[in-house]
Amino acid sequence: MQVQITKNPSLDPDPFVTGFLPLLCGRVQQKFDQLAIESFGFSAFTLMENAGRGAALAIENIYGAMCGRKVVICCGSGNNGGDGYVAARTLYNHGASVCVMVLKPSSTPEANQNWHVLQKLNELDQSHRLKIEGYTGQSLPPADLYVDALFGVGLNRPLQGDVLDLADALNTMNAPVVALDLPSGLHADTGTPLGSAVQADLTITFSAYKPGLLFGQGPKYSGRIELAHIGIPLSAILREPSLPIHWLTTDSAISYCMPDRDLQAHKYTAGMVLVIGGSPGFSGAPMLTARAAARVGAGYVACAVPESIQSILATAMTEIPAIGLPESPEGGIATDAAMSVLQPWLAKANALVIGPGLGRHPNTQDFVQSILRSSELPVVVDADALPAAAGLLTSARKRNWIFTPHSGEFNRMAPEFGKFDPLDAACQWSSKWNCTLVLKGHPTVIGRSQDSAFVCGTGNPALATAGTGDVLAGLCGGLLAQGCARSTAAICASHIGGLAADQYSLKNHSGTMIAGDMIDGIVTALTSLRKK
Repeated sequence: MQVQITKNPSLDPDPFVTGFLPLLCGRVQQKFDQLAIESFGFSAFTLMENAGRGAALAIENIYGAMCGRKVVICCGSGNNGGDGYVAARTLYNHGASVCVMVLKPSSTPEANQNWHVLQKLNELDQSHRLKIEGYTGQSLPPADLYVDALFGVGLNRPLQGDVLDLADALNTMNAPVVALDLPSGLHADTGTPLGSAVQADLTITFSAYKPGLLFGQGPKYSGRIELAHIGIPLSAILREPSLPIHWLTTDSAISYCMPDRDLQAHKYTAGMVLVIGGSPGFSGAPMLTARAAARVGAGYVACAVPESIQSILATAMTEIPAIGLPESPEGGIATDAAMSVLQPWLAKANALVIGPGLGRHPNTQDFVQSILRSSELPVVVDADALPAAAGLLTSARKRNWIFTPHSGEFNRMAPEFGKFDPLDAACQWSSKWNCTLVLKGHPTVIGRSQDSAFVCGTGNPALATAGTGDVLAGLCGGLLAQGCARSTAAICASHIGGLAADQYSLKNHSGTMIAGDMIDGIVTALTSLRKK
């Protein structure tokens, strides 16, 4: 008998049971480790042992057995250096020739204990495969692999002195460089190099992903990222209310959250989306949005555009009806006449997407505000509708809205954030206005509450092309129409769009993708998610 997991996309996803991965800021990771020790009786020495061993096993899993190969491990004075000592001992036990470069004496009891263990092992070494040296500015010896165990998540100041020299030396090596937990010199939360930073080919991060690996210049400095669990019971500790936790999307989590189509469904019960957009010269944007909404599973999609471009859409889209909206003589959409035309369509729709290619004529902006004031539908607010919608937020009415700005649009919409941190801005803004915010970028961030955001685990530079934002808006609208809660729709839509781009880039140069390719890729992306 097959066990069926109950899921309800009309509710916000519970990340503890759906397969999302925790994303911990530096201070939260440190608190996390402390709680593991205090609440579960782990010793700091045990956690260091598990981290170092996990790193060594990950290295061999990716680069092959280290037996007979030369490894140089650069160790700082803190716990990151202690992880390096454990990794050195483990690789030595696996047959590697290991040279440990020690920057400074250990500053924590656990790191100091592991340094003494390594020293004792060095004294007993008859094979001359283990060497321990203090770093005094000398050149690094040639090796098959280098390990950066200088600094972890606790660093908040620029590298300087010998550690800066050592980091710069690692960046000149002609062999792979592996960073433990975080490349030394990279800020754990923002991905900003603190002056200089180690450029790793592989980063083995412990327990949970850190934002700095994904944001800013983090991907450039981190290289490939592997997660090594070190024995801490995540599900128990992550429910600690004092830990503000963000989450990274995964294929399995999105597969769990996606709606299923009922066996007795017809085109209206499968969800109807009304797309409102377009303007002279910008007829393509609403077409992309409408096609994406249909591809993600909405049973019926209609597209309302200004009358002057209706014939263009009617010719180009055979499956999707094009509705003509009256225009005013001075330009833009005529609000009263357009509202009259739309009433029967709004009565049938389950979700509304407004903004793609709509233009910012004052009459059109008035129309946007009029429809948003009057409609009780779930709404995706995109592109040219963002300014008008933002002007309505101060009213007390509760709204079921998703906003989808890129960073420039967000700056114009919420100038009070200035030069913003994406995670913090998404949390603060969405909590303040009780709306879901999809802050498009690499990676995309979905704000849900004061202390929790979701980060899209898919996507690549192929998305840096015109029209992909229109596709994302359509994905959000299609999922809303099928009954998804607004945050569920936003999270799933972002992941699916990114996955379509990832799968395209596996077969093609990422710079060749256009928005139409992304829509075509939705089919493959959804099919692969169904198999999870």
